[in-house]
Amino acid sequence: MKRGIVFLITVLILLSAENTLAFEITYSKESYQPQELFQAKITGNFISLKENNIFIYKEGKAHPEPLIKDMTKQKNIYYFYAILPNEFGNYTIKIENAEYLERGIIKSETISKPLILELKNQSDLYINPGFIIPKKDFSIKVKSLFGNTDLKAKFELTGEEKILNLVEQKEETITFKLPAIPPQESKITINDYEIPVFLIKKLNDSFYNLEFIPAFIEGIVIPSNNYNFMILIKNPTERVLRNISFSSNLEVVFNPEKLETLEQNKTAFINFTIKIGNTDKNISGKIKANFDKEEFYIPINFIITKNESEVNIADSTNANLANKSTSLSCAQLGSICPEEQICNGNLVNSIEGNCCIGTCEEKSSSTKIAGIILIVLLILIIIYIIIKIRRNRNLKSPEEILEEKNTRYKKRMSNEVRGKLDNI
Repeated sequence: MKRGIVFLITVLILLSAENTLAFEITYSKESYQPQELFQAKITGNFISLKENNIFIYKEGKAHPEPLIKDMTKQKNIYYFYAILPNEFGNYTIKIENAEYLERGIIKSETISKPLILELKNQSDLYINPGFIIPKKDFSIKVKSLFGNTDLKAKFELTGEEKILNLVEQKEETITFKLPAIPPQESKITINDYEIPVFLIKKLNDSFYNLEFIPAFIEGIVIPSNNYNFMILIKNPTERVLRNISFSSNLEVVFNPEKLETLEQNKTAFINFTIKIGNTDKNISGKIKANFDKEEFYIPINFIITKNESEVNIADSTNANLANKSTSLSCAQLGSICPEEQICNGNLVNSIEGNCCIGTCEEKSSSTKIAGIILIVLLILIIIYIIIKIRRNRNLKSPEEILEEKNTRYKKRMSNEVRGKLDNI
């Protein structure tokens, strides 16, 4: 009986781990009221995910009521919010037509999670927006969904506070000042709600950013082993990023340890090995990419097991991601070079064929000259072959030569005889 229970628990742990390897949707609450602020964090190896891919369904149909919603991606986490429909019941949040990477394969299957809307005799809040990315002083709209209530809002970064008395269903606006401080993440607490605030540095109308595929490293591993991985790092900006270095708070070996340049809208492969020590405790850490005083992270979470059959690692290059790239489009990896250009970098397979992980450059003049010389030589060889064939066709057999000489002799003799007869 005990063995059966242990086996069942093990299976459930493995199944739950398997499900979290691809993606995870985390709600800010277990249940909501109609018109309440809904917030969710979405993590996963998404290649394409926008707010228009996220729908609220009721009874199998997308809810027709227009929704206020938005989404942002910050350090590989998608923050989504929406003002919920004004109708209670059992709903479903669905992510549709969004591409994500699972074990090196691109998938776009629908992702769904139940959502409960119920009427409550408590003062839940309508809050809009559900996150802030400010460029200047900003404001937030709030109202109480049930009964009058006191509201306390605090900007954690500056300590600025606002206190209001909300009348049921009457919308109020609260305003906060934006401080002149370096980029960082903070929040505004409004009663029991937390509104993320992302202060982002902007340079030449282009945000610094990096995208990673996969967006996180997770799995079940055994101690005293090394695990190899490969990630794709993409520069989605219109700027050339330089001197990108990699580090970790875990024991990780990188190859290369540094990217000198990463061109705009280009992608590079980074290999790394994570060394798991002799431990029986689960491991959490991160990989950090640094450049120009900016930092970006890839979370790492490993469950430790001593049973080798339970080992389960997402996107480990025990099955090399370079080979898995055949499941990716070249637009996600790099670019296809035109015929008149060559790849200055690595060529990998993609859905469209050979894909250049690097830059496409014009062929050098020496290469062009060599190409021209080869073409000229080829033409000369063809001409030589044609002439030789024609000459061979003009060659005559000994019998034909003898017959031709005999004909000429007879013709000459006939002319001589005719000449003598004319002189008589």
